[in-house]
Amino acid sequence: MKHLFTPFCTAAVLIGTLLATSSCNQKCGLAETGPPLLGFAFSTDTLAAGKGFRKAEAFSAYLVRYKNADLTQPLDTVRTTQRPGNFYYVDRTLFCNFPASAGPSDPHSYRLEVPGAARRYDITDIGLQYDAVGSCSNTISRLDALVNGQRVDARRGFVLTK
Repeated sequence: MKHLFTPFCTAAVLIGTLLATSSCNQKCGLAETGPPLLGFAFSTDTLAAGKGFRKAEAFSAYLVRYKNADLTQPLDTVRTTQRPGNFYYVDRTLFCNFPASAGPSDPHSYRLEVPGAARRYDITDIGLQYDAVGSCSNTISRLDALVNGQRVDARRGFVLTK
C-alpha cells in the first residue's frame, strides 16, 4: 500500500494557502486550508480503570485509509514508525491525527488497528460542517464520526481506551 497522508496533506495545505491568500481582496491572515484533522489519543491510564494502553501496545498501532465508507477498498497505510507521520508521542501519550474527509464526494473511512492490544477502531461516517464567519475564514460547527458504531464529537479530540 502507498503512504500518501503526509505528501497529500502538505500539497493540499500549500496550494490552498496560496489560493486563499491570493483570492482575498482584503488583508487576511493565512487561512487553514484542507480538511481539519481528526485527533485521537491513546489513554495511558493502566491503573485505575485498567483500560489504558501500555507504550508498546500503543506503538503497535497503524492506520489504514479506505476509499469507501464500508472499509473494503484500502488506499494506504500509516505506521507509528514513519517520520514525518500521523502519529506523535508527547508527554507519555501517543496521538494519531489524520485529515477528516466527509460527504458523498469524499467518503473515506479509516481503521485504526492496535495489534499489541488486540483492538480495532473503525472510523466511519465522518461529518464535517462549516459555518461562514467572514470573507476569508470559516468556523467548524460540526466534526464528528462513528467510532466502532458510537457517534463521537471530534472537535476536541477523542481518547481511545481498551
